[in-house]
Amino acid sequence: SLLNFYNDLEERIYWLTGSIGDSTLDLIQYIIKWNREDKGKPVEERKPIRLIIFSEGGSMDVEESIVSFIRLSKTPVYGIAVGMVASAASLIYLSCHRKFATDNAYFLLHKGSCRGLSGNYNEMEAFMADYQKQVQKMVTFYVENTKYTEEEVNKNINTDWYVRFPEALEKGLVDEMIHDIDFLL
Repeated sequence: SLLNFYNDLEERIYWLTGSIGDSTLDLIQYIIKWNREDKGKPVEERKPIRLIIFSEGGSMDVEESIVSFIRLSKTPVYGIAVGMVASAASLIYLSCHRKFATDNAYFLLHKGSCRGLSGNYNEMEAFMADYQKQVQKMVTFYVENTKYTEEEVNKNINTDWYVRFPEALEKGLVDEMIHDIDFLL
């Protein structure tokens, strides 16, 4: 398993699976590493980073950091959805320069969840005010990175919103379906 992980890294393949948390931040290190290796090369000559995603989502703070570095990357980052791409994982996927998916990939878009909160009234009020700003930022992100209107996003994001083919392709969540395993080799 560890050998496969390092072999994939040599090919610039990173598996984003499971929950997005602190351990996922190493993706930023690899994005920087691969951009350093490509420094001075024209973008069209750089070997793309392939981010294979099957994730139930996770930390919005970690997601926002990863999204920032994907967007800063001059080396193209290709998102490849191979199944569930939920919540924070959908934002990471949508920030990729190109977006590919297998025919069974699906997306779960929603406002997220708040678990394990505690504190006094003022602390909770401050948290909720900040969280509302995060939700509005998320709505704007979905509108800017898909073909959904703000009205469509606001209408659907209040609950778990599942998007599958062909809607994912039609609405710009996916640029292209993967038809051949050679794409992943």
